[in-house]
Amino acid sequence: MAEPFGVAVFGCGGVSQGHFSAYAANPKARLIAAVDVRPALAQAAAERWGARRWYGSVAEALADPEIQVADLCLPHHHHAPVAIQAAAAGKHVFVEKPIANTLEEADAMIAACQQHGVLLMVDQTKRYQNRHRTLKRLLDAGYVGAPILVRAAYLQDITYAWAHMEPERLATYWKHDGVIAGIGIHVLDLLRWLIGEATEVQAVASTSDLIDPARATEDTGLVTLRFANGCVGEATVSYVLKDPRLASGWDVMPIEIFGRDGSIRMDWDDTITVTSRTIGGEAGAGVFQIHPTPPVGAPRPPVEGMAGAIDHLLDCLREGQQPLTHGEDARSSLELVEAAYRSIAEGRPIRLPLTPTAPDRVADRPAIGASTGGRA
Repeated sequence: MAEPFGVAVFGCGGVSQGHFSAYAANPKARLIAAVDVRPALAQAAAERWGARRWYGSVAEALADPEIQVADLCLPHHHHAPVAIQAAAAGKHVFVEKPIANTLEEADAMIAACQQHGVLLMVDQTKRYQNRHRTLKRLLDAGYVGAPILVRAAYLQDITYAWAHMEPERLATYWKHDGVIAGIGIHVLDLLRWLIGEATEVQAVASTSDLIDPARATEDTGLVTLRFANGCVGEATVSYVLKDPRLASGWDVMPIEIFGRDGSIRMDWDDTITVTSRTIGGEAGAGVFQIHPTPPVGAPRPPVEGMAGAIDHLLDCLREGQQPLTHGEDARSSLELVEAAYRSIAEGRPIRLPLTPTAPDRVADRPAIGASTGGRA
C-alpha cells in the first residue's frame, strides 16, 4: 500500500472537526499538524485527533517538510492568501467552499497552484453525499430525458441551532455572510453539476431580524437560472424558516427535476421518487422509489459528504487525477453567486460569463406567448 499523505488542517474552529475526523479515519492520510493562530485551539485539536504536532502560525506549518496537503478551514477572506502561500511552499491545497470571496482571488489561487504544480480542490461537500450522487446517476441514466425545469432548495432554521449551541461556539460562530454565499452556493453548485452551465441569473432576497437585528446581509433568497441546454430553474435558500421538520437538522435540500420523459423528486426526508415513461409497460409511466444510504429516518453521519470529498482528494493525489471539484470548477459556482448579488443590486437579469469588459445586460425578449417566428 502506498504511503499515506501528510496533512495539516489550518483553522481549528467548528467546521474543522469534520475534516479532522475524516482524516483520522482514512488510512490514506496521516495527520501531521493542527494549525491555528489561537495556540490553545491548535494544541487541543492535535491532542484530540492524534496529530503529531501543532503550530500557531501559517509560516511555521508551511516550513514543515512532512506536510504535503494544506487543508484550509479558514474564514473566507483568508482562503486566497494562505492557499497562495501553501502552493508556493509546494503543498497541495484543499479548501472549504467557497473557493474565495471574489473571482479575482479565485483566479490568483488557481494560477498559483498551476505555477507550482500542486493540486487545488474545493470542498463542495454536497456532490459527495450519497443522495446527490444517486440523483446524478438517475439523470445520467436517462430516466427523465432532457431536463426542462428544476427546483431546488436549501432550507434551515438556524435560529434553533443558535438557541441550542454551546456558549463557547456561539461567541465565535459566523453570522455575517449572506445566505446566498453561505449555503446558496451549495445549491447552485449542485445545479451546475446536475443540469449544466447557466447562461443567465436573476435573484431577489430579503433580510429579517430573526438572526440579529443589526444584520445587514440577506437571510432568505431566490435565484432563477437559465441553462445553456434550455432548462430553467430556481434555487431557494433561507436561514430562518419556521417548520418543525427543520428544527432537528441543518441539511434539508428538496429537489425536483422535470424532463421530457419524466421527473425525479427528492423530498425533505431524502426519499427519491422517479416517474419515467422509459420504464414500465403499456399501462404508462413507471414509478419507483429509492432510499439512499443511510435509510430514511436513520441519522445521517455529519461528515458523510466531507469524508467522501476527502477520500476523493486522497485518491486524486495518489493517481495524479484532477478532482471533480477542482479550482476552475469551483470558480464557476462562485461566479453564479457573484451574478446573483449583482442581479439583486441592479434589479435585472445578469448574463454569464461575467467579464470585466463585456456587457452582461440581457437583451430585450418578446413577451411570453408572443410570436418569435420559430417553434415554441
